[in-house]
Amino acid sequence: MNTPVAPAARRAAFAFGWAFSAALAVAQTAPETPATPAPAEEKTSGEVVQLDTLTVTTAIGTYHQETSSMASKIPMDLKELASSLQIMNATAISDRNAVTLVDVFGYVVGANQSQSNINGFTFRGFPNTGSYTQNIQFDGLMGPTLKKAATSAANVDSMEFLKGPNGVLYGQMNPGGLLNIVTKSPKEVQESYMRVTAGVYAGEFNSFGSKVTNTFSYDTTGPVPGVKGLFYRFVADIGSVPTSRPGNWDRIYTFYPSLTYKWSADTSFTVKMENSRDRRRADDGQMPIFTSAPITVVLGGVNVVTAAYGENATFVTAPLNTVYGDHKDGNLDYGDAISTFFHTAIGEWQFRLNSRSVWHVDDVQQFTLNNANVWFPTSKYATPTSLIRRQYNHVKNGHRYNYIDANAFRKFKTGSLEHTVLFGVGGGWEFFGNKRIAFGPNVTAAQAITLYNPILDQVPYPAEGTGATDQKTDQTALGEYVSDQMRWGKLHVSVGARHDHQEVSGLDKLNPGPTTFSNVLDAYTKQAGVVYDVTPQVSAYASFSQSIKPQTVIAYDTNGFSDFPPETGEQKELGVKFETPGKNLNVSLAGYEITRTNVLVPTGQNFTVATGNATAGAAISRLDGGQKSSGVEIEVQWQPVKNWQVQAGYAYSHARITASLKFPESVGADLNNAPRNTGNLWTRYNFPTGSLKGFGVGTGIVYTGEAWGGDPTSSVYFKMPAWSRVDSAFYYKWKRYDFSLNIQNLFDRRYISSAFSAQLLNVGEQRKLTFSAGMKF
Repeated sequence: MNTPVAPAARRAAFAFGWAFSAALAVAQTAPETPATPAPAEEKTSGEVVQLDTLTVTTAIGTYHQETSSMASKIPMDLKELASSLQIMNATAISDRNAVTLVDVFGYVVGANQSQSNINGFTFRGFPNTGSYTQNIQFDGLMGPTLKKAATSAANVDSMEFLKGPNGVLYGQMNPGGLLNIVTKSPKEVQESYMRVTAGVYAGEFNSFGSKVTNTFSYDTTGPVPGVKGLFYRFVADIGSVPTSRPGNWDRIYTFYPSLTYKWSADTSFTVKMENSRDRRRADDGQMPIFTSAPITVVLGGVNVVTAAYGENATFVTAPLNTVYGDHKDGNLDYGDAISTFFHTAIGEWQFRLNSRSVWHVDDVQQFTLNNANVWFPTSKYATPTSLIRRQYNHVKNGHRYNYIDANAFRKFKTGSLEHTVLFGVGGGWEFFGNKRIAFGPNVTAAQAITLYNPILDQVPYPAEGTGATDQKTDQTALGEYVSDQMRWGKLHVSVGARHDHQEVSGLDKLNPGPTTFSNVLDAYTKQAGVVYDVTPQVSAYASFSQSIKPQTVIAYDTNGFSDFPPETGEQKELGVKFETPGKNLNVSLAGYEITRTNVLVPTGQNFTVATGNATAGAAISRLDGGQKSSGVEIEVQWQPVKNWQVQAGYAYSHARITASLKFPESVGADLNNAPRNTGNLWTRYNFPTGSLKGFGVGTGIVYTGEAWGGDPTSSVYFKMPAWSRVDSAFYYKWKRYDFSLNIQNLFDRRYISSAFSAQLLNVGEQRKLTFSAGMKF
C-alpha cells in the first residue's frame, strides 16, 4: 500500500516520542539537585500542586461546559450559538467510569448507539455511515486510528456532539451531526495519575467472575526540566475488554505522547502522537428468527411473499448467549497518528494551522453471516427450521489520512455592530485500500450449523482467492470557507459559506482494465443563524445549515458507473436556551427538521457480467427520492448544590422516507435504527457530612423506544421492542486516592440494542461490575 511516510521512519518517530515522554516522567519523580530559586512568578506556578495537603472532598465538578470552539471554530459561549451542541466533559465521562467512549454514548441526547465500533451511532435518526473520515473529528480534524473498535477514554478530555449538518466548517459529512473528540494536551504544572480497573460480568449467562475485564492507564504531564516553555504529556492505556458473550475476547493497548512549546502567551506549537492496537474475536451478533405467517407485500410494484415485513412480523432469537462465529474468527485493528497544532497572534489577527496524518489497517478473517444469503434452504430471512451456511470472509483494509486546516480570525466593529470574521482553508489526501483476500465461498449445505445450539469450530477455512479483489481509491479534497459572527446589542447573527472541490480515482489492481474510475465533486454549502437575548438568562435562536457527502465510488448504476451526484442535507432549527444567574441550571430546547436528498440505495440486483467499471457479481445501486427527520430535544444540566449533580435529556425524532422512485409504497416508513423516543438521566450525590463524608452514589437510566430493523424497500422490515437500562455507581475519595464501583445494567435486563443489518442484531450487555482505583501523585 502507498504510505506517505516510510514505516521505519514512522516507527522511529513513535519510539522517540514514547522514550522521551517516559524519560520526562522519570525525571519529574526523581530527586532533584539544588537549583537557583525560581523567580516569584514561577515559584507560585510550581506550588499549585501540593499533594500532601489533599483531603476528603464532597464537591463534584460540574457537567456543564460554558464555551467551545466546535460550532464556529472560534471560542463562543454555548448560549450564544444558533445550534445544538452537547458536551460530555471530563467529569461526566469519569463519573460513568468509562473505559471506552461507547460507555457514554447512551447518555447523549439525540444519539443512538447501533454498533460497538468507532462510528457505531446515529444522530437525529441518520446513520453515521460512509467513509470513516465523516462525522468524527479528533481535535477538529478527520481520521481515527481504529475503525472496528471503540476508542479508549483514557486520553479523552471531552466529547462534543454538534447536532445537524455542519458542512460549512467541516466539509463532507452525514446530515445527522458531528462528533469531535477532544484529546488531552500537555499542562504547565506537573501531575500524574494512575488508574486500574477490574470488571466482572454477573448476568444470566455469566456467573460472577466467570469473565473478567481489566485495564491499566497512566497519565503524566508537566514542564520539561531545564527547558523553559516546553511541556509534555504521556498517556498509556492497556487492557482486556471482552464483551459478555461466550468465548469473546478483546485485547487493546494505546499510547499517546505529546509535547507543547510556548514561545509566549499568544504563540504555541503542539504535537500529539497516537498508537493503537486492538485484537479481538469476531462476533456478528444475533439473528431475528421470524415466526409470523407469510403475507404478500408490494415492493417496487411487485408482489413479494414474506413473513418478515411490517407491524405483524413477529420474531424470536436463540438464547442471547448463542454465538455463531468460530473461536478462530478474529479482527486485528491498528493505527498510528501524528497531529500538530500551531497558534499565533499578529496584531489583532489570530492564526491557526493544524494537521493530522493517520496510518490505519484492519484485518478481518472469519466465517461471517453478513455478506451472503446464508439461510438453508435459501430464503430472505430465517425461520425456526433454517440452517446457516456461513460465508468465508478475509478482508484487509488500509486507510491513510493526511489533512490540514488553516484559518485566521479577528474582531472589529463597524459602528455599533461587532464582527468576528473567520477565513479558512482545509483539505488533503486520503487513500483507501480494500483488499478482499477471500470473499467466499459459502460453506457447503452439509457444513451448515443450526440456529439453536450450533456446533462451532468444525470447519477449517477454505483456500484464499474466491471473490478476491484489491480495490485502491485515492481522494484529494480542498475546501475554502468564511464566516462572520455579528453582534448588535441583544442580537447575534452568524453567516457562513464554503466551497468544496474533491477528486476521487481508483481501480481494482487485480483487474485494472475495466475497473478504473474517477469522480469529481464541486459544490457549495451555506449556513446562517440568529440568536436573540430575551433576558440575560434566556436566549432564543433560529438557524439554517447544509451538508454534502460524496457517494461511495464502489456503488454502480445500471451501466456500471459510479458517478452519482453527491448526497445533500439541509436543516432548519429553532431553539431556546436558559441558564440561572449562577449557571448551576442549564436547559436547552430545540426543534428541527432535516431533509436528505440523493440517497443511494441498493436495487437488490447484481451484475451477471462485467458492465462498465463493475465486475460480475457487483451490486447495482440507484438514487432514490429523499428522507426527512424532524423532532424535538431537551437537555438539562443542574447542580443544586456543590455535592449534587443531575444531567438529563429526552429526544423525539421521526426519521422516515419521504419520496421513493422505485418503491413508492415505502414512503412514510421509518428508517432503520431510528427510534422515535430516547431519553436518559444521570445523577450523582456526595455525602457532605457525617460518617459517610467522602462517599458518593450515582444512578443512571437509559431508554430507547421501539425502532425498525431491516429496510422497508426489501422483504425484511420488522419492529424491535423498546428497552431500558439502569446503571449505578458508588464512589469514595480520600486524600489523593479515588475509588469507584460502577454497575452497568443493574437489573440485568435482556434486550436487543439495535440492528446491525437486516439479518443481524446487536445484543445488549449483561450486568457488569467495574471497580476502579486511581491515585494522583
